[in-house]
Amino acid sequence: MSDGILDEAITDEQRAAVAIFVACVPMAAMVHSMQFEVVGANGLCEEVLDCPVASMVGRPVADFVPLGDRASAKQMAAQLEHRYPATGSPDVVRPIGALRRVRRSDGEVVSCWMHVGISTIAGRRFIVALLDLVNPVVDDTVHWRDRAERDDLTGLLRRGPLLAHVDEWVVAGRPVALAFVDVDRLKSINDSHGHAAGDAVLEAAGRRLQQWSPRGSIVGRYAGDEFVFAVTDGVGGTSFDGARLAESVRSAICSEPVPFGSRLLGVSVSVGVAVREPEESSERLIQRADELMYRDKASRPT
Repeated sequence: MSDGILDEAITDEQRAAVAIFVACVPMAAMVHSMQFEVVGANGLCEEVLDCPVASMVGRPVADFVPLGDRASAKQMAAQLEHRYPATGSPDVVRPIGALRRVRRSDGEVVSCWMHVGISTIAGRRFIVALLDLVNPVVDDTVHWRDRAERDDLTGLLRRGPLLAHVDEWVVAGRPVALAFVDVDRLKSINDSHGHAAGDAVLEAAGRRLQQWSPRGSIVGRYAGDEFVFAVTDGVGGTSFDGARLAESVRSAICSEPVPFGSRLLGVSVSVGVAVREPEESSERLIQRADELMYRDKASRPT
């Protein structure tokens, strides 16, 4: 992409003009260069992304875009350049409006309506993005995305979105601790009390794991009776001591029986925790945690 000054650094005058521009916008606003460097943002954007403006400026926009959405974000940028040509004036210029996801500084991904266009500020073309957080309880338009990403029974992330979050941390080279959790004897519960009882145990396990997990960590239903909890550095003070984390997960899920009708069903889980090694892929990390989970299962009475 080229705005005619591809190799020229952004001047202090242009940065100051951008700061004045965003301060006048009555909603969350971010401005970045045609080379995708954040140049400015306002206080409302700071609230949306949970990141101080000073910490945004100079960073690549990709830092605030979920890994799985980056290809479509680049497509949007290409559409903008076609819609806002550098030379000549189009008959009608309208910003692109779309439901998009952004990644907050704590790793949480939120949905927002985003209106994106190109504006010339202090003689230079910049991409301007306005963000409006979506309330999924009120706005039915986001329910399709929520249904696609969330497990119907537990409400936790499905396997695909779960792994996408872990991939983001791995691509960024961040430390990651990952717990692979398997609910023990689920078949026996189904056989003795019916599948509704098994579902009650799974729902309770997922809910308890979610309630225990610190903000910014990731919890998902991996498959069937398996769950994954993952955390990166600096989130909720969570320890990267594998044995301690495994026992914390076990205690969170199994400290109380699960009510089902007039019965109380005992629940137990096998847990394997792996801490990411240097250059380790997300696939290998999950494989190690899975292997440690089976080792834990084999070490305890059935």
